[in-house]
Amino acid sequence: MSDTEEPRQQIATTPVRTSYTCPGELYSIPHSIHVARMAAFYSKCRDCEHRFEAGHVPPRAGGPPPEIVQRATRTSLLTDEAVRGVYLNELDRNRALLWGEAFAASLWERQPMVARHVATDDAQIVAESASGHERNSPSGPVVVVGFDERPSSPDIVTGVVLGLRRMGCPVVDLGQTSLSVIGFHLQSRDASAGLYVTGAGCNPSWTGFDFLDRGATPFSFAALSKMERDVQTGVGRQTRKIGGHHPVQELASYEASLAVHFHALRPLRVVCGSSTRLLPRILDRLFARLPCELTHVALPTRKRNLFDPRDVDLQRVARSVVDGRHHLGLVIDEDGQHVAFVTDAGRLVSTREVARLLIEIAQRENHQARFVVASSLMGGVTQWLSGRDATAIDGGETTASLVRLLVESDAVLAVTSDGRVWFRDDGIACDAILVLANILQALSLSDASFAEVVARISDDVDKER
Repeated sequence: MSDTEEPRQQIATTPVRTSYTCPGELYSIPHSIHVARMAAFYSKCRDCEHRFEAGHVPPRAGGPPPEIVQRATRTSLLTDEAVRGVYLNELDRNRALLWGEAFAASLWERQPMVARHVATDDAQIVAESASGHERNSPSGPVVVVGFDERPSSPDIVTGVVLGLRRMGCPVVDLGQTSLSVIGFHLQSRDASAGLYVTGAGCNPSWTGFDFLDRGATPFSFAALSKMERDVQTGVGRQTRKIGGHHPVQELASYEASLAVHFHALRPLRVVCGSSTRLLPRILDRLFARLPCELTHVALPTRKRNLFDPRDVDLQRVARSVVDGRHHLGLVIDEDGQHVAFVTDAGRLVSTREVARLLIEIAQRENHQARFVVASSLMGGVTQWLSGRDATAIDGGETTASLVRLLVESDAVLAVTSDGRVWFRDDGIACDAILVLANILQALSLSDASFAEVVARISDDVDKER
């Protein structure tokens, strides 16, 4: 080495592992994926004992972007009435199993096992649930399960069904469906509860759970919080018997229950936007016997605001309505419950206006009916009801409180501020298709356009427009 040549720096090397196992995962990954996850600030790397083994890859300056830090530091997956998390990062098949076990444990607490002997046949248990004998069954609470059309959902539902069955719960598996269909089957079979695997309301990379109690009423935030604690601490098995698994693919009875609401309609042209494949098929079968014309607009799976007129999906449906000279348009979210309407002029109909239309239709059969309305809608609705026999009841803002008051007050329907309506007839149903049926009935009472009907009951009455 010459005098002018600088000595090379000696680099200390450490042995590189050939495989790693991320926290909470069962399968190992190679070193290349480990390094890639480290570079991408994978959330599980924060608590991994190998998080400093990056090999020769230098650390990225500045740390992770703020949105990744915010996502990685979430301590709870709960929303006001559901569970939502990023697929794999926050919810995978193994953690879905824990949620299934925690859900089953909460159902067992309300229905303690009455015998320790083994039940005869799980198929008989599920059949008995339709006749109301399920409470006295030693087999465990029957749970109706389904999932949405997101690519992650089949993986998540596999874990949650395994958790339910491991806890002795027979599962009625509806497969790919909607939350409205689960609510219908839950009541028709008199099952204990329903669970829907869905990321509805979030972007495509998210998944989660919606829980329905007996009678298709949503679980409260307090009940969800207890379940989340049980997921973290673990629960004990109530029985050694594995619950049965009973796939059911049946829409005929559900569609028949909807068909009775589509009658005496004038010829109307409707545009429906949806991100699912199931909903257009159901609507096509319902409209096949009607004098109405239905046009579908395929929408992407994404987080959208159904009551923001700037939402691109709403604008797309509104343009289709105006350009095609249709009578009305609607956008139904992927859960089959959230819905928004636009008039023939392309204007978004507010939640308050939808509530007034539904109340007006319901009053034709019951002038002194009671209606449960979200607190944020009460001002406009009560003033509009002035001089009428109907009564509006403040249901608060949580879905659980609204539906509870719907049952306790013997009301006809309950309206939330996020575009959902619960109808109370033979049972409880929250279904965007039922809302559509009522809106079509309102339009069929005269030859007026949808814009004219909305203007008549709009905020011009109370100067809030």
